[in-house]
Amino acid sequence: MTASAEGLRAALNFTESDLRANRRGQLAIEQVKRLRRDQRRSALLGALVFSALVFASTALIFAGQSENNAIMLLAGLGLILVNALMIGHIGRGIMRMNSDLRSNGVETLAGNVERVLRRGRQRDSYLLKVADQTLYVTKDIFLQFDHLKPYRIYRTGLTRVLLSAEPAPDGQET
Repeated sequence: MTASAEGLRAALNFTESDLRANRRGQLAIEQVKRLRRDQRRSALLGALVFSALVFASTALIFAGQSENNAIMLLAGLGLILVNALMIGHIGRGIMRMNSDLRSNGVETLAGNVERVLRRGRQRDSYLLKVADQTLYVTKDIFLQFDHLKPYRIYRTGLTRVLLSAEPAPDGQET
């Protein structure tokens, strides 16, 4: 195993058995557990956001009606709209993850990886471009890839969660 492969394994947190399952186009048992944990975490976050925004909008609407203040009433109604949009977004993510889990499929990207660093005012963006796809990754993952070298990258189909990656032998990108 090369140092590059070991670095990828550590950065993406996968095992050799995970990689074998991904090569077959399937999720490994530990990856399913991790995705379910992430799904539960998203559902819990959605419930907390929903509860907080319901409480805040109720308080604003009540205060707006009690004090005959149209601005507070409109702010409360605006929070209801924001709440609906946020819960819809979180719910869509949970349903996509559920679909990925049910399909048990893994998407493979193969080709030369181009590393792109976009400097920003607030923070930098780390991108990997492979097979006409752009992947936003963390700095730790970004640093494990060699620029313009061939790799196979495995990810979920809908949520695009990176599962594993491996250097491809030269000339064997697919």
